[in-house]
Amino acid sequence: AVVSTQSTGCWDLLDGNTLYIAQKSGKVTALNGKTGSKVETNVGGEIRNARIGATRDVVVLSWHGAMNARHLSALSLQGAQGGFHLLGSHALGIGTSLPAPLIDRDLNLVCCVARGEASVLPFELRLEPPHIMPLAIHNDVDTQYACAQLPCSARDLMAVEVIKIYKLCKDSVQLITMSVPRLRKEYFQDDIFKSALDFSSPILAVAEWNSGSKSYTVKDIDPCPEGVTKMSNVEVVKKSSQHSKIQQEHLKYKSQEAQRDELFNSFAEQVQRDAGPLEQDLMEGCEDDEWSD
Repeated sequence: AVVSTQSTGCWDLLDGNTLYIAQKSGKVTALNGKTGSKVETNVGGEIRNARIGATRDVVVLSWHGAMNARHLSALSLQGAQGGFHLLGSHALGIGTSLPAPLIDRDLNLVCCVARGEASVLPFELRLEPPHIMPLAIHNDVDTQYACAQLPCSARDLMAVEVIKIYKLCKDSVQLITMSVPRLRKEYFQDDIFKSALDFSSPILAVAEWNSGSKSYTVKDIDPCPEGVTKMSNVEVVKKSSQHSKIQQEHLKYKSQEAQRDELFNSFAEQVQRDAGPLEQDLMEGCEDDEWSD
C-alpha cells in the first residue's frame, strides 16, 4: 500500500494488525499490515505535526494545523460499527508546542501535555456524543519538560484514582493525581474500573511474532483487589439506608423551621389581641355621596 507524506503513526496494540498513519494532507489512514488494504478519512485540515495513539474504542490524534492552531481529534477504530471515520475534534488553543496525548486504554482517557507549558488537559473519549468530554484542568506554576502516565496497576484504585502522572520540571519531579469523588470508598468502584488490559503476560513466542502467522488478543484482567467487595454487589438496602438517614435529617431540619415559624405567628397574633383594635378601626367613615368631587 502506498501512503503519501507521513507525519506520525501507531499500531493498534489490541490486534497487532492495524497501523494508523496521520498524513500531512490531513488524512488519517488505517492500514492492515497483513493484507495491505487501507481505509482513509479526513480530519478537516492540513496536518503540520501530529501525535497519534489508540484506546480500546477510539483513535486519538493530537495535531498542529494552520497558524499554530492545535486540535485533538477522535476517530473510530478500523472494523468498528460504522467504519473508520472522524468522530469529533476539540480545539486546544494556539501554541508552538504540540501537546502529547498520554493515553489510558482501560478508561478511554487521554491527558494532553505540552513541553514548556504548565497545564495538564484531561479528556474522556466516548463513542456517543459528545465524543470528547473535557475534564477538570490541572494548572500549575512549574512548566513541564516531559510527562509520563502510570498504568492502572500503579494507581490507588480504592481511592478511585483515574489519572497518575509524573511531571518532569526544571529542578524537580512532581506527582499529579486525579480522582473521582465517591462516598463509599470501602467498596471497589467497578462501574469505573471494569477491566484492565494485561500487558505483563507474554502473548506470542518470538518465532510466532517473527513469522506473523499467528494473531493474538490481549487478555482482560479484573483489577479488583482480592477480598474487596464490588460496588455492584452491594445490596440495595445498604445503599438506601444511607439515603434514608440523610432524608430523615433533612425532614427533621425542615420540621424545626416549621416550628419556629409557627411560634412566631402565634406570638404575633397574641400581641395583636392584647393591644385591642386600632384607633382607625373604631372610626366611622364618610358615606360615598359625602365625598366631594
